[in-house]
Amino acid sequence: MNGIPRVLILHAYSADNAGDGLLVRETLALLEEAFGTVDATMLASRPDSFADLGIPTLPTVPTTRGWDRRTRAVLRRIDDFDLVVGVGGGYLRAGTPVELLKAALVMGPQLLAASRSSTPSVYLPQSIGPARFGTRGVLTRLLRQIDVVMVRDDRTFDEVAGPTLVRTPDLAAASIAAARRAGASVAEKPVLSIRSVHGRINPDIYALADRISPYDGYIQSTIGGNDDRPASATLSPARTIERGELMGAEAAPRVVVAVRLHAALMALAAGHYVVHLAYERKGFGAFDDLGIAPWVHRVNGFDVDTVASQVHGLLTDQAVRDDYDARLMGSAEKIRTARTDIVLSLQSAVGGR
Repeated sequence: MNGIPRVLILHAYSADNAGDGLLVRETLALLEEAFGTVDATMLASRPDSFADLGIPTLPTVPTTRGWDRRTRAVLRRIDDFDLVVGVGGGYLRAGTPVELLKAALVMGPQLLAASRSSTPSVYLPQSIGPARFGTRGVLTRLLRQIDVVMVRDDRTFDEVAGPTLVRTPDLAAASIAAARRAGASVAEKPVLSIRSVHGRINPDIYALADRISPYDGYIQSTIGGNDDRPASATLSPARTIERGELMGAEAAPRVVVAVRLHAALMALAAGHYVVHLAYERKGFGAFDDLGIAPWVHRVNGFDVDTVASQVHGLLTDQAVRDDYDARLMGSAEKIRTARTDIVLSLQSAVGGR
């Protein structure tokens, strides 16, 4: 390769989902760290939502007439790029027929093109699976043709075995330790951010809401099937906080209960204390990597008394917050090392071309 590397970024979703928008921005930051300037093209489900990035972004959701001809043309010319990068996330899954259909129509052609390409390919930290309905064999074969597949949880690492897999923390973990403010007090009122999971809300969420009331609400995503507003409307918060207020650099520390992983990680990066009610394997992997595994629970199987007690402890006990901070700070070196390794993997992939 000579000059500025040409990079094709696959599997982006929508910036209207704050977590997915964060992962795209982290991807671009890693590429800049690795190469300085890159000539990037991106494929995304909602390309217009990334207009502010200033890079060509093409659609991946097919219409009744099939895939956009420009997107098809880019995938046909995938070998013209110097590097293919899959953004981090949890988009390669087939736990239900609907998930299988979405993955097959939107993500499948991108993965297939990357697996067949002679261009070096690096998939940034993933949660892969569940892979039901006979899909595991196909998915594993395709992933083995990707040069580096980074996975962000142990269950994925065990289930999708292969020589190209590397266990790596979620991209959003990098800036979390730096946000801690030793001895910080917190606002008296906690924040509760929820979503429906497979079309339902665990009734224990409402029992928890009663136990921690009064609380403020927060909405993480407002896009398509990932619109959290209907679920949030079933709560009774004192008020609903805007993203800039909760996630901004000057946000005062809060105690946050969050269902979406990247609502949890973004809140941690803003200096808050988070109890995560995880709906997928990725949440447990992330909180374990960060050293705060006691504060993650299954959203459809948590003990209300335990979670309410953890919220109360973080709200009222400085020693509990100090322990939380110390655990996060203890993970900082591992997280920094992992990020350095990601940058080196990107450089190595291009350097070997």
